[in-house]
Amino acid sequence: MKRFWHVNLALLIAFLFSIGCETTRNIQKTITSVGSPAYRELITQVPAEMKDDVYKAEFDMKVSGEKLKLAKLKNKLTVNQQNYSDSEVDLAKKYYKEAEITLEIQKVEAIMKSGLGENKDNIKSLADLKSKKLRTLADRIKIEAELETTKLVISDLLKQIEAREEMIKDMNMDEYADEAEESAEDIITEPIETGNQEQES
Repeated sequence: MKRFWHVNLALLIAFLFSIGCETTRNIQKTITSVGSPAYRELITQVPAEMKDDVYKAEFDMKVSGEKLKLAKLKNKLTVNQQNYSDSEVDLAKKYYKEAEITLEIQKVEAIMKSGLGENKDNIKSLADLKSKKLRTLADRIKIEAELETTKLVISDLLKQIEAREEMIKDMNMDEYADEAEESAEDIITEPIETGNQEQES
């Protein structure tokens, strides 16, 4: 009987020890897991005079984030400028096509005035040419509208880029550290999206 109790006691101690080890592992995992509530709480408890490197790293990340946003704006500007350039080429083609059709119309009208050719054929040719000219004119007006819209987008992007460049230039590490030290917010911040999602407008 005594041996039975000794075995049971040993099993109980082993069971409690395993639970204790598992609990310790869970606590350590909670504390050391970056971004966890416990981790964020620990960071807020670090004395301000020991956070210089943390503030510096966070400031660098903030500046890098703004530079990434700036790069995306510049990329969007380049895309719109290329679209504008392509539309200008399309517009020039429409103007050329319109001039080409106008020339053919003038030729048919000159033939008709001279009483040459079959009148029925001349009338049909003239109608076809005028119809083509109207379609070309409609296409040209559409492209001109697209150019105006793209021009507005480019103008807005240039303003955004200029404003963000000024903001980055004015970013100050000392001021940031002072603000961070005065605030009660956590040091850990959410990373900005670095994928190819929609760029801010």
